[in-house]
Amino acid sequence: MKFIGIDLAGKEENPTGICILNEETLRFETLFYDEEIVDLIKKYQPDLTAIDAPLSLPLGRCCLEKDCECAEYGHFRQAEREIRLYGRVLPLTFRGMKMLTFRGIKLRDRLKRDFKIIETHPRTSQKMLGLDLIEDLEKILTIPGNPSEHELDALLAAITGYLYCKGCYIELGAPDEGIIIIPRDEDCLQSCFKSF
Repeated sequence: MKFIGIDLAGKEENPTGICILNEETLRFETLFYDEEIVDLIKKYQPDLTAIDAPLSLPLGRCCLEKDCECAEYGHFRQAEREIRLYGRVLPLTFRGMKMLTFRGIKLRDRLKRDFKIIETHPRTSQKMLGLDLIEDLEKILTIPGNPSEHELDALLAAITGYLYCKGCYIELGAPDEGIIIIPRDEDCLQSCFKSF
């Protein structure tokens, strides 16, 4: 199976980390534009793509502006409220998060008809897996080159996608609003990657 992890930047001018993970190879890329990301996914045809970005709005919201009537529905989705038990997340109404959310939604909408997409949160995945990132990851994977922080976050997203397919995950949020997937616990890594 093949998995793509994406550490999406809020703006196209900033680097987006990409990781392509399968049984034979681990590959990193840094891309900038939505078109490049879509083209890469079409090229690799992953079984699943895990994106580090909000992919939906809070239920009842039409935007994330504070002066809109929809502001009464709040700054967080149920998924963000639940993930705060495990790690820290920012309100979707913060300026940078607004840009990231709308870019994530746009990308999801372009891909969801042809590809399986999940939302994840690599910092929380790292915590759930008990990883000190590169040192611990190198115990289970051969990591090529000198990946950037964004590329390593994309790797955590791809690993979360793999664990999701193995059934070793926690689902946070509500299906009608948006789901965040994180790994279940540290044991997931050892048990699932033995067969990788």
